[in-house]
Amino acid sequence: MANTLDPMDLKQIITLHLDGFSNRKIGSTLGISRNTVNTYMRLFKASGSTFKELLGLDNAT
Repeated sequence: MANTLDPMDLKQIITLHLDGFSNRKIGSTLGISRNTVNTYMRLFKASGSTFKELLGLDNAT
């Protein structure tokens, strides 16, 4: 994962996931690979925070 996503893209991944989008659909909507979405979803889940808590963080965090 050489390139990192903008914090707003990360929040969009979470929002779309909460809206019931599949990782494949999230990837196509945001123009990124589904494997990138899979990777970030694993990282979000490993963080120990809920998706709602992650959405509440500011962009710098």
